Amino acid sequence: MAFHVEISPRAFYDLDEIARYIKEHGSFEQAEDWFNGIIAAIRTLEDMPHRCPIADESQEVGTEQLQELMGTRTI
Repeated sequence: MAFHVEISPRAFYDLDEIARYIKEHGSFEQAEDWFNGIIAAIRTLEDMPHRCPIADESQEVGTEQLQELMGTRTI
């Protein structure tokens, strides 16, 4: 493991809320797949931190933020 990646409590809450929305408007399986997929993608940053581009918003917030796009499936 080259880097330590943390998910802030606020970010985890947001991810949980998105999964809840997917569950309510789709299915539990879709929500579970999405949530597990995003957590797995975040974890890969520990070994491959440079696989994602730096987000344009990084300049606005003053810290380096990475951008990860997660599929295009709709509910």
